[in-house]
Order: sequence, then C-alpha cells, then structure tokens
Amino acid sequence: MKKLITLFCLMLGLSSASALAAADSPVEMIKDSSRQVLDVLKQDNGKNTKQIRQQAETIAVPLFDFPRMTALAVGLGWRQASADQRLELTQQFQTLLVRTYSTTMTRFKTAQVNVQPNPVMGASGRDATVKSSVTLPGNANPVAVDYVLYKGDKGWKIYNVSVEGASLVTVYRNSFNEEIRKSGVDGLIKLLQDKNAAPVAAAPASKGKG
Repeated sequence: MKKLITLFCLMLGLSSASALAAADSPVEMIKDSSRQVLDVLKQDNGKNTKQIRQQAETIAVPLFDFPRMTALAVGLGWRQASADQRLELTQQFQTLLVRTYSTTMTRFKTAQVNVQPNPVMGASGRDATVKSSVTLPGNANPVAVDYVLYKGDKGWKIYNVSVEGASLVTVYRNSFNEEIRKSGVDGLIKLLQDKNAAPVAAAPASKGKG
C-alpha cells in the first residue's frame, strides 16, 4: 500500500532520542521529528542515499516501542509466546519494518507535514494520538496520518500509526494471525526470519482499518 509505505518512510526518519527526551508534549515531539526528518532527507543528492538512509535508521529506532508494536501486530498469539519467542518476534519484526520501508524513504524528502496542535489524550494522560496531514510530492490532496504514542519511563514513544484509518499493526496482524493458525508461533518466527534473509519485498497491502 503506497500510503502506508510513505507513512513508515517518514516514521523511520524521526529525530534523535535526545530531542525526544526534551519534548514533554507528544505534539512537539512529532513536530520536531517531522521537521528534522525532512532536513535529513533533503541532504540526499543521489550519491549519498545509502548514508542518508543509515543515518535515519540509526536515529529513529530509539523512538519506537517495538515490543508494544510487535505485541499488537501478533495479537492473541503474543499470549501463547514464551519470553524467548517474544524477544525473537520483536527483533525480527523490527528488522522487517526497517528493511521494508527504509529503502524508499528518500523519495519523500519534499513532503509537507502539518501537525494538529491538540492531541487526543487517554484518560491516564499516558496515551496520546497526534493527528497530522502529509502532502506528498505530485499529490495536492493531503494524507491523514495519526501517530499513537505512550509515555513510559523513557518518555513518549510511538507504537502505532494509521494512514487514513489503515493501521500499520493491523495490516501485519492479518497475515501474522493466519501464519500462527497454520504453523504456531515458531512458524511465524521462521516466516519472519526467511523474509529478513530474502531481498527486500514490497510492503503488504492493507486489508482493513484499525
């Protein structure tokens, strides 16, 4: 799904962990991150693409709660998994996301990001949804992007994103649940390992909203 690819490309380039720690507001975190990722991507000149991509990956990974993302993507199968299986699932899912989406992120260096000032806060004050719109090169119609964050001991971290209602973790959950039904948790781990060992493939198509 092209919009979902765009979304995670932008996510992968978010700002450094130090900037995240300084941002008490989830809105400011997303604003600062969006500004910095575009600054990084604009440095791409066609000859340094690999270096730009690696730089974005290095600074982006600490901003995500990959265990929480993986648990949501795996769904009910997460409860069946042992501690070792959960660790391996998280590592393989993180690798899959980075490999799948980072290779195309520099295509969106001229995207325009507009972050809405008022987040939707959970009752505890530790969950937040930050709404934004992204205008892509060659497309005058903005794409609605919602960032879902949780504030833990290390500050705000992203654990899900939706593009026009299509949730990143839901897209993967559909296929993950099917694999667990067929081959169990170990089967899903093997599937992810095989995908990560193969050449980078296209991102999965969305099958629903979440």
